[in-house]
Amino acid sequence: MTAVSHKFFAVYNADGSIAGELGYLFDKLRGAAQCPLCDVSHGWNPVGRKAWRNGRDGLCGLVWLHRDEQPEPLKAFTEGQLPAVVLEDAAGFHILMDADSLAACAGDFTAFESEFLARVESAIGGSMPDINSAANR
Repeated sequence: MTAVSHKFFAVYNADGSIAGELGYLFDKLRGAAQCPLCDVSHGWNPVGRKAWRNGRDGLCGLVWLHRDEQPEPLKAFTEGQLPAVVLEDAAGFHILMDADSLAACAGDFTAFESEFLARVESAIGGSMPDINSAANR
């Protein structure tokens, strides 16, 4: 029996460069930009919320990326759909959490974690992936 490989990506609606970070901050301050995923992980803290820093590594190998850090196939899939949490499996990419479901977490990492894990379990048929698997890093 062949194990099915699953990869998970949390993709911010912001660029990761210093100019991108500063631009997002400026736009957020004037109400011109939103990224509910940024609110979950960082809020107003540039190094990230403590709950996110402490819990991010235990989420099924979830890889956190800025939109300018995505591999091309993922970037093509997520265009116009950010922020999002994406599952990649043998069939391709699938949105697990869109901007609305991320916004419903209201910046609370614990709410995000619960929702993410429930959606992972539902999407992959109840068999949680091995978080230590090299395929999930």
